[in-house]
Amino acid sequence: MTRPPLVVVLVAVLVLALGETGGAVMSRLRPQIERYAAARVAANPRAHGLAGSAEYDDEVRDRAVYAVEAGLSFFHTHGEGMGLVLFFAATLVASVVPGRRARGGLYALLTAGALFPLGYAVYAGAVLELGREAGIALAERWVLTALGSAAILGLAGLAVAIATARDRA
Repeated sequence: MTRPPLVVVLVAVLVLALGETGGAVMSRLRPQIERYAAARVAANPRAHGLAGSAEYDDEVRDRAVYAVEAGLSFFHTHGEGMGLVLFFAATLVASVVPGRRARGGLYALLTAGALFPLGYAVYAGAVLELGREAGIALAERWVLTALGSAAILGLAGLAVAIATARDRA
């Protein structure tokens, strides 16, 4: 078995560490995160569509705070998983894929795909600054879709390379 490039291993370990740290921070600082999110919503009333009605504004604020918590939670869980996926998939690429260019392309796609959890950190921050709907749309359109597509393409390319290698054997 061959090892992947050290930079790929470093990114895998970094994403895994960020996911673990994010989970620890969330569990330890949940009340502070909620207060900060509520304060950011209050500081951006136009972005969130606050109307000045306590009943309506409370619901809007609660939905935005929930979206921030969801983004941070997804960051944590996807960080734990994508770091491992990158590590194991890149090890397979190093061991199975014969061409240097093909390996490089798969490493690039898989490494970009492993950064997918960062899209959820963008999601959480964008919700606070742009409003719930606009923040989620920005994160989904420009970050999550691009990085998720890279992960899917990298894994599909690896599957093709494994099938091709098995056919040759």
